[in-house]
Amino acid sequence: MKKLLTVIIPAAGMGKRMGLGKNKAFLRISGIPLLVLCLQMLEDIQMVRRAVILVGSSELEEAETMLKEYRSQFFPGLDWMVAAGGKERQDSVANGLALIPENEGFVAVHDGARPFAGREVFLRTLEKAKEYGAAIAAVSLKDTVKFRDEKGMVTSTPDRSSLCAVQTPQIFEIGILRKAYAFLKQHPFPVTDDASLAEAIGHPVAIAEGSYENIKITTPEDLLLAERIMAKRNK
Repeated sequence: MKKLLTVIIPAAGMGKRMGLGKNKAFLRISGIPLLVLCLQMLEDIQMVRRAVILVGSSELEEAETMLKEYRSQFFPGLDWMVAAGGKERQDSVANGLALIPENEGFVAVHDGARPFAGREVFLRTLEKAKEYGAAIAAVSLKDTVKFRDEKGMVTSTPDRSSLCAVQTPQIFEIGILRKAYAFLKQHPFPVTDDASLAEAIGHPVAIAEGSYENIKITTPEDLLLAERIMAKRNK
C-alpha cells in the first residue's frame, strides 16, 4: 500500500495518573521507551509517510536524542520530526498540524501512549476516512454504564449497544481537520478528542472497529497489561 498518512502524535502529557512526575513517553515497557514502541508500530504498518511528534518544550533535546538512539533498530524507514507541544492536547495537535505542508491527503492523530494499534486498526480507520472524510477507531463497551448526579446517585442507565469506547487513530482528510481547528480557534471549548471538533463543524464521523489490545497506557495497571501484550506478541 502507498504510504498515505501523516501522523500527529501528541506526547506532551505529564502522566499524572501514572504518578511519574514526568512525561510518560519516556516510560519503559520491557526495557523500551513507550514512544519508541509507538514509532516502531507506525513503521511496521507500512502506511505512514511522516510522523510529527509533539513533546514538552523542555523535552525536545531529550526526545530527539532518545529517538536517534533507537531509530536504526526500531524504525529505520520512518520519516519523523519532534516539535514542541502545547498546554493542552488540542494545542499540541494544532502545533503539529501547522507543521504539515500538504493541503491534500489524510492525517491521523494517534496517542503516543497507544503502541499496540497495529496495521488492521489503521487500515480499517483509513478506509472509513476515505469514504466519509473523518473516522475513528472504537470498540464496544463491555460494562454497563450509568449516569450519576453530583451526589453520586444513579440517574439513568443508557443503552450500552449504542455506546462505544473511542480510541486512536482518528483519521481525517487534512482539509477537514484544518477547518475543525480553525473553528476551535474562533470558538474555544475543551476538547478530549479530535473527532469532537469534526462533529462541532457538522462533519459526519464514521466508526471503524478498533482493538481491545489498543490500550492507552495511563495508569500503573495499564503497564501490567502492556507487558502481557508485549510478551504475547514477542512469542
